[in-house]
Amino acid sequence: MTRGTLIYIIQRLLLITFTAVAISSIVFIGEHALLPGDAFVSERPHNPRELALLLHHFNLDLPLPQQYQLWVTGVLHGDLGESLVNRGVQITPLLVRELGTSLELGAAALIFTVGVGLTLGLFAALKQNTWVDYVASSTAVVGYSMPSFVIATLLVLVTGKLFYIWTNGAFYYEIGWGKPTQILVPAIALGFPYASIVARLTRASMLEVIRQDYVRTAWAKGLQPRIVIIRHALRNALIPVITILGPLATGILTGVVVIENIFGIPGLGKEFIDSILNRDYNIVIGVFTFYAALVGLVNLGVDLLYPVLDPRIRY
Repeated sequence: MTRGTLIYIIQRLLLITFTAVAISSIVFIGEHALLPGDAFVSERPHNPRELALLLHHFNLDLPLPQQYQLWVTGVLHGDLGESLVNRGVQITPLLVRELGTSLELGAAALIFTVGVGLTLGLFAALKQNTWVDYVASSTAVVGYSMPSFVIATLLVLVTGKLFYIWTNGAFYYEIGWGKPTQILVPAIALGFPYASIVARLTRASMLEVIRQDYVRTAWAKGLQPRIVIIRHALRNALIPVITILGPLATGILTGVVVIENIFGIPGLGKEFIDSILNRDYNIVIGVFTFYAALVGLVNLGVDLLYPVLDPRIRY
């Protein structure tokens, strides 16, 4: 790693930290200053002294500037506070544990997105204007046109009911988390729309690259088709795909909010929805902080892939 690359990474990490704190600060001020009610609305104790003790425990009896100062101090020390609903539960360990589940689902969806998208796009370009191209392009259009929650609902129906009937009970999908099928089905639902985008972009990029003079020269030299396609054509065609990989990964990370709730997966997305419904504002702020940092780190990782594909790029 060169010195310039190291400086670039440090600068981006500082920017990611600042962005995460800024976004979470906006959410903090908005929740405490604008939204009515709190987690104690539905369970407000009859004893005013008990309520005063609760407010004091969570620093909610202090002026907003002091609350914000205490919160920022805690965030800088890695402490996102305590859950308002589940007393005594620290938010940072809770979200770190659920982050692992969301990252596992997101990684599986990203692998599916890149693998299926590149395969469909590559075959469509190499078999242009044949039935392979038409099938791959039609599949990409269908996937691009359907939102992930519609695909998730159809997959739950197919794998839950139809497969159970077709296999006489030998196979069925059980909503939850932990089994291989409980990772595969949500990953397909989350990644299929983005795989369609990758497929269409890969096809267009490959069709442009394989018409270049250096690819024709490689064919004229008698190189093996595998070497020409992978080393000369596909490597250069991947640069536009890597360009959109950051937004795609961001979409996958934010898309887990819907998918986790449909499939009952205990990740950041499900915790985010539950905390909003329960008015557990401390967890809402923590999830926003985690998502802001994740999006920044994912885009940094994508940027660092450019020099691997194109040695002319330097930071």
